[in-house]
Amino acid sequence: MSNFILGINSAYHESAACLVHDGRIVSAAEEERFNRVRHAKHAKVDNAHELPWQAIDFCLRQGGIDYRDVTHIGYSLDPEQRRDLNLAHAEAATIHPGDFGSAAGEHTFYDSNIQARRLLLERCPGAEFHFLEHHLCHAASAYTVSGLEQAAILAVDGIGEFHSTWLGLGRGGRIETLRRIPYPHSLGFLWEKMSVLLGFDEYSGPGKMMGYGCVTDPMGELSGKDHLATMREILQPAQDGSFFIDNDIMRFRTDDFSQLERRFGPRREAMVDRYEDASIAAALQLVTEETLLNLARGLHRMARERGLQSNALCMAGGVALNCVANDRLLRETPFNELWINPAANDAGTAMGAAAYLQCDILGGPRPRMEHPFWGPAYDDIEMRTALEQARLLGRRSDDIARDVAQRLNRGQIVAWFQGAQEFGPRALGHRSILADPTRFDTRQRINAKVKMRESFRPFAPSVMAEAAHDLFDLPTGSNPADYMLLASPLRDDRLSQVIPAVVQENGSTHRSTARMHRVWPQVDPLYHRMIDEFRALTGAGAVLNTSFNIREPIITTPQEAIRTFGRSGMDAMAMGPYLVEADR
Repeated sequence: MSNFILGINSAYHESAACLVHDGRIVSAAEEERFNRVRHAKHAKVDNAHELPWQAIDFCLRQGGIDYRDVTHIGYSLDPEQRRDLNLAHAEAATIHPGDFGSAAGEHTFYDSNIQARRLLLERCPGAEFHFLEHHLCHAASAYTVSGLEQAAILAVDGIGEFHSTWLGLGRGGRIETLRRIPYPHSLGFLWEKMSVLLGFDEYSGPGKMMGYGCVTDPMGELSGKDHLATMREILQPAQDGSFFIDNDIMRFRTDDFSQLERRFGPRREAMVDRYEDASIAAALQLVTEETLLNLARGLHRMARERGLQSNALCMAGGVALNCVANDRLLRETPFNELWINPAANDAGTAMGAAAYLQCDILGGPRPRMEHPFWGPAYDDIEMRTALEQARLLGRRSDDIARDVAQRLNRGQIVAWFQGAQEFGPRALGHRSILADPTRFDTRQRINAKVKMRESFRPFAPSVMAEAAHDLFDLPTGSNPADYMLLASPLRDDRLSQVIPAVVQENGSTHRSTARMHRVWPQVDPLYHRMIDEFRALTGAGAVLNTSFNIREPIITTPQEAIRTFGRSGMDAMAMGPYLVEADR
């Protein structure tokens, strides 16, 4: 019997869907790309049943099926385990009645997840439904689809059912649990609460904080305080590879910042662009790196004791998006190969749920994720129609790659809309804004004219794979570099004068680094050729690449691309074979 397996993430945020057919990934998409709400929704006790219907509809269309053809549904949370473990836990501080962690809140959350199952089965009457452990879905999103025969697996996020961190093994396509670290010892929650303390958003803040913390070291410029010493009072790695977080200080699941304010000053109403606050973020980054290194070394010891013969590590969870820590994991642990899903956050558990069902429960062949382009794509006719409806004069280019490279060389900022949309939070050359990385003023111009974002946030380079080692000191086994998940130092710091717009000096290591996106010709031939055309003009085998959006989720459709381009300060847009110039 042919199996159509639908993987769903909906319990918290970053809602997503994935379809696997007989061991082959058909499609994967995040709901935010359709409903235009960042992260699709906020995590609440009463909205797990707000399902990613638009992402599901897209996935089924890609498979050429409807809801009645779905044979299995994997849902990336076990609500019964969540309810029972959280009701047995005594909080360190008084939480809001009815919220997560309270008896009423946990029962409400359980009921909302049960309602999600009912709603899905109403549309998929022929499907068998499976509630799956959250971290097993993270693990499968990393190991099962990687193609690696054997690997250690590490999943680190805010919380699953009750645990924040999961350690295990993958062998022969099957997953084995070694250890779980429980709430409140949560790196994900630590980053979220520290983000709010420093005036960032709870959801988008951790990603911004990583860049914020790299601009300086942990010594406070105004206060003279050693913020690293203070952070080490809160987060303490243990000798067995685990870690401890002092929740008397953090007071997770509450709005109580009093103990943090005693240590780091009053909660900021908004982000303050100054080195003193950045030094707090730098301390958080460094203790996180220390903790992940300790976790990985402990996992390697456990894996060896269990007879694992591989030095490969697969990672997932929101904390796996920390590209600075990922580089250190490859350099400073026994692991010499690292594999991370581009959707390492909760969205990736939709793919993980489908993959875990396929392999560990149904015993089927392993799906492979060989590229990140699983979202919507549009043909030339659809793009041309959208341009005509917007009354834009887009000319069909004889060579769109060459035309765009020439414009970048002239200093223009160009929108790039090509192929199927990326799965995960990074724009990887299909929904991107491009510019010349060799110019001093590029970063300032994009921030001021286009992105309108914080000044400290770095931009990333898309680099031809054959030029990557010429520019960067890349460790071996660096698959995350393909997905903008590795911040590696330049091979020579003087190269910061070659690509200044995409380089950031790490204030703690004093090394010039960049969160690179390595581009392979066999994976993305058009994008690779455009970079190669730019290299022929400038000598630099890299372009600046940032996501095609302005304070919204990454754009999906040609219509969204046109609207965003129209309200930006970009000079041109390459949509499929069509080149559109800004009306100045």
